[in-house]
Amino acid sequence: MAGVFYRDFQPENLPVPDGRIMQLIQYVLRDDAQIEKLTQLISVNPALTAQLLGLVNSTFFGFRQQIKTISDAVVVVGMESLRNLILCFAVKETLSKNDIPGFDIDSFWEDSIRRGVAAQQLGYLVNGPVEQAFTAGMLQDIGLLILFSMEPDKADRWPLLRLNLPVNRHEMEEALFHSTHDSVGALLTRQWNLPKSYTRAIGHHHLFFNKKESIKFGQVEKHSVLAGMMHLSDLCNAIYTCHEKLAALTELKKQSKILFGLTDDKVESLLFLLPGQVEETSRALNIFVGSQIDFEMVMEQANRKLIEDNISYQELTWQLQDSLKQRDEYAGQLEAEFDIAREIQQSLQPDIKKMNRIAAFNIPALHLSGDFYYYVRKDDGTIYFCLGDVSGKGTSAALLMAKAISLFRCLCKVVADISEIARLMNNEFCETSVRGMFVTFVGGSWSPESNEFSIINLGHLPPFLVNEKKIIRIESQNPPLGVLPGLTYHSNQFSIKNSRLFLYTDGFTEGRLKKGKPGELGCELGIKGFLVWLLQSRKLSLDGQMAFIKKLCKTQLVPQSDDQTLMILSGE
Repeated sequence: MAGVFYRDFQPENLPVPDGRIMQLIQYVLRDDAQIEKLTQLISVNPALTAQLLGLVNSTFFGFRQQIKTISDAVVVVGMESLRNLILCFAVKETLSKNDIPGFDIDSFWEDSIRRGVAAQQLGYLVNGPVEQAFTAGMLQDIGLLILFSMEPDKADRWPLLRLNLPVNRHEMEEALFHSTHDSVGALLTRQWNLPKSYTRAIGHHHLFFNKKESIKFGQVEKHSVLAGMMHLSDLCNAIYTCHEKLAALTELKKQSKILFGLTDDKVESLLFLLPGQVEETSRALNIFVGSQIDFEMVMEQANRKLIEDNISYQELTWQLQDSLKQRDEYAGQLEAEFDIAREIQQSLQPDIKKMNRIAAFNIPALHLSGDFYYYVRKDDGTIYFCLGDVSGKGTSAALLMAKAISLFRCLCKVVADISEIARLMNNEFCETSVRGMFVTFVGGSWSPESNEFSIINLGHLPPFLVNEKKIIRIESQNPPLGVLPGLTYHSNQFSIKNSRLFLYTDGFTEGRLKKGKPGELGCELGIKGFLVWLLQSRKLSLDGQMAFIKKLCKTQLVPQSDDQTLMILSGE
């Protein structure tokens, strides 16, 4: 059964008819019910008697001779039809006693009448259970009245629910009450011991919005015919109440054809009859519904709304086109500004072609890079070099990268010890750190004449010192720049004679290897995989080795998601 019971819902919370009404319900359901006893039980309730006689004498039945007594009503409409009408009125009278402040009870009963009338007319068209149709249609949304009576503070949501298609309203009920009218309605009919055909039909009429249920319709039990009629009557009502009238009509015609093979003409004929029958039935039931608009006017409103929606759509399309044009113009301006920023950033890095024994490149993943490398030669021939990676990406990383290069460049001019340069840079970053950003950093000083160099690694990947005999990994011994202030550092000394020193960023090691299928990701290259690349190209010239690694990045790695920066110092 559709829906989930309300979180605090218990059967004993349901309203119960008073003694006389419950006695009438129980008696009318007996197979051996007698007209005299039934007339007596109805007559003690003048309001019920008046409503029953009013409905029997309405155009809903269309009898030429006026029916004046309940016993006469039984004769002309039949015991089965009268039994179902009594059930309908008994339930309505009991539930109408629940006053829900702010809830438009008349519009609720108007919709119920429209469903009941539509269900009965459908019964004639499909040779269904006509006697039960009106009552079932009237009661199919009775669970919603129960839900609102339990949470009267939500009564203002009723108009919004009413404006939606049944399938959407069902979802909204679930969100609003954590239950739905079909679940509660079925529980109510079971609690009152109403015929099982009502319980099944009320509990199942929303299942037909499920395509699989609609397909299985012809293979299920007879009670599903009544549920199918109620499903269609719900759509009939929606055509007169919801915003999306054309959508409701389209769905009604589609489901009518699927469930019962009804033609569009028969469906529209039924819809033409509804307004007049709703007015007549509501008068008989003493329910105020106001003047009903006819089906032609409903379709005129729907078509007018469709035209308005089309106009609005065109306006939105023009606005979107204008917005896209503005976006493209803005994107062009932004692209130009990024190009300028990229040029400025590249200008901060040295022209590596001027050095015979140093090679480097930087490939940004985005317009701007958070990686950097730098070298500067002092008057005594000493070369100071560095490579680093700023946390994060984009503009913020690029700005911090520019600051790192500027600090390193200025400090190298006045400070000789690489450890002291790193200490001063760290303190500066700690004082001006924004949003916890930091810089992994490798820096050193190198004397080309002696081939001796000092190096310091602050939170960065280990540089490799590679020669014919061995590979030395220079591990990090301190946190990155900008994490802890006041630190002092000690550099390590090595000889680069007949060796190459490789400094690199994680854009290589965290790069994903391509697999056989297009777009399929493999494992990371890793430090070992990158070291293999370096060893494979070890005997090439510096420029040749750079070209070799760039080619492997393009052919063996998926498109980069991080900056890739490599710097090589050669003591050969």
